[in-house]
This record gives sequence, structure tokens and C-alpha cells, in this order.
Amino acid sequence: MTLTAIIMQFLAPPLVFIWLSVLGLLFSFRRFGRGCLVLGMLLLFLSSVPGIGLFISMPLLETNTNWSVEELEGADAIVVPTGGYFPDEIRFVSGEQSIRRGDYGVWLQQQTGLPLIFTGGRTYHPQAPAESEVLRRILNLSPEKVWTETKSMNSYEHAVYLEQDFSKRGWDKKIVLVSSAMHMMRLSASFRARGFEVIPVSVHDHVTDFRQNADFWEYVFPSWEGLKIFRRAFYSYAGTFSYLVRGRISVSDLFHSGPSYLAAPSSWLGRD
Repeated sequence: MTLTAIIMQFLAPPLVFIWLSVLGLLFSFRRFGRGCLVLGMLLLFLSSVPGIGLFISMPLLETNTNWSVEELEGADAIVVPTGGYFPDEIRFVSGEQSIRRGDYGVWLQQQTGLPLIFTGGRTYHPQAPAESEVLRRILNLSPEKVWTETKSMNSYEHAVYLEQDFSKRGWDKKIVLVSSAMHMMRLSASFRARGFEVIPVSVHDHVTDFRQNADFWEYVFPSWEGLKIFRRAFYSYAGTFSYLVRGRISVSDLFHSGPSYLAAPSSWLGRD
């Protein structure tokens, strides 16, 4: 089990706040227990307020939608990491985030003419198809249309294996990196740590969708959506911390002076 998985299994909200509250109940006859109960309930309440989750997510999210595809000139390829898949009765199906990323990568390829790469391995079990191959099939793309990398299992390995492949092909390492908004910080840092020059282009996920579409009361009232946002932010920070601890990235890889973009809002998806 990876460090990130351990953190998410045992320390991620809201479970850790619930356990803190349970501990408080068990020792409610003591001042320590009453303090744990109050603290656990308070943290559970605060983590369910969407506005608080969005606030702590701000360092993770790009907001610049005022850009054009001409600004991507000079890149050598468009790289799209997969975002999960699942088996149905007769085949594997890409998850929503994979499809969003892949669709946007295809659109950018149509606009720029750059080579398109899907990266993602056999994360379900060793005999399953690679995530990148499943996404290519779901989007009905030919092998000539998109190159798939099929060995990587996480953000770090996406960068490691593509570094090897780029070297074999004699390509420079300037890429347009397309991924979900809350995933981009750790992902782009992984690629910069391997010597890539990265132009990050984030596609929308449920966090940015909520931020753009929610009204004031949805921001301030506790909800299940608030817990989802808080947990997603916690996961992003935990994953980044795990990579820093293991030396996969450095603090300097988290920051760069180049451009970073967010996909422009789409009116047909209800975004204003």
C-alpha cells in the first residue's frame, strides 16, 4: 500500500473526524473526551461547508480561461493521463474524468496538429487492458491518431515512462499537459521533476463545476458535496506531500513561471 493510500485509508476526512468524535464519546466523562467530541464535530461540520473546501482548494486550481491555442505553439506533444476505468458486463469503460480529459486532448490536437499521447497502464489488475487503450477505444480513435503509453500506474510513472519514450524518439520535452483541475499540481510537478517543460491545461472537474455554478446558499450550507470537495482537496495535498517525502518531486517543481490554463467555460454544459 502506498503512502498516499495509507493516508487516505486512515487519516482522510470525514472518517478521521468521525473517529475523533467517537473517541470523545467514549471518554466523555473526562475533559479530554469532551474536547475531542467538540473538536471532531466542529471539524466535520466545517469540512462539509463547500465554501471552506473551495477556499483550501484555491492553490490547486488554475483560473486563467483567457487564452488561445496559438499560445501552445512550440510544444512537441499533447499528453493526457487517464483518470480511471471500471468493468461492466462485457468490457472496461473509462470513467468520467478520463473521457473529459481525452475529449479535450483530441480537440486540442485538432486545433494544433500536435501528436496526442494517452498515458495509463493496467491499474485494475495485471490481466486487464491498459487504461490508455480503453480510453482510445471509448473515443473511437485509431492507433495512428493517438499513441498510448501502457505501463504507468500513477502520476510519477506517467512522467518516468514518457521520459524514456521521448528519449527513444528523439523528441524534445516540451508538452501540453491535459488533466483534471484538482490533479494538475502534483501531475505537472512530476513531469517537471523529469526535465519536461510543461504547459498545463486543466479541464473542469466537479470542484470547478461547483465553483462556477453554485449559488451563495450552496456555498455556505453544509452538504455532501462539501465533504466531497474537502476530501478531494485533502487527497491532492496528501498525494503531493507523499511525493515530496519520497523525493519524487521537489518543492521547486511545484512552482513555475510559465503559463497555466483552464479550459474555457462551455455554455452547453451549464457553465457561465
